[in-house]
Amino acid sequence: MEIRMADLATGSAPAGGKVANTALFFRRWLANPLQMGSIIPSSRALCERVARNVERAPDEYVLELGAGTGVVSKALLDHGVPPEKLIVVEIVPDMAEHLRSVLPGVNVVCGDAFALKDTIPQEWQGRIGTAICGIPLVMLPFEQQKRFVDAVESVAPGKGFLLFTYCITSPLPYRKLGLTAKRLEWTPLNFPPASVWRYRPAG
Repeated sequence: MEIRMADLATGSAPAGGKVANTALFFRRWLANPLQMGSIIPSSRALCERVARNVERAPDEYVLELGAGTGVVSKALLDHGVPPEKLIVVEIVPDMAEHLRSVLPGVNVVCGDAFALKDTIPQEWQGRIGTAICGIPLVMLPFEQQKRFVDAVESVAPGKGFLLFTYCITSPLPYRKLGLTAKRLEWTPLNFPPASVWRYRPAG
């Protein structure tokens, strides 16, 4: 099964070698599709497009929410984010353990991305340059989308977030959420084809 799933993404194998634990990812998708959004990890092409849109001052952190098996995390490290400046939040305990094993030096937090004020240490709050979302927000009701936006704003005020998604048009009702939206990237070299959007607080 794992080999056949990877074959579906010819030319866009998941990044990170052993980081891309496709079997673990697929098991979690079967357990809760709304947490995962896809049946295989993101491709190298998509991960690189996310990483190259990170904005971070030298003393700031990058916050990745819904890190899965860590393929985006690996791309962030490859693009120069120091491990000690990368925070990854993953709600599933066995996936958080996997991340700790394959991402040495990275701050891995097993917790809720919708309650970041209580999930990440206070000393990191207000010091985040870019937040990245791998959670399929498009599948959630508006109230949950709003809760996520508020959670990010509580720890990264004014920064907004990057969201990678399979939607060509905005997956979020951004005006209703008080956000601006811009599609930064699109890649057909992902299964399915994917976009990277940047959302920021309006005004």
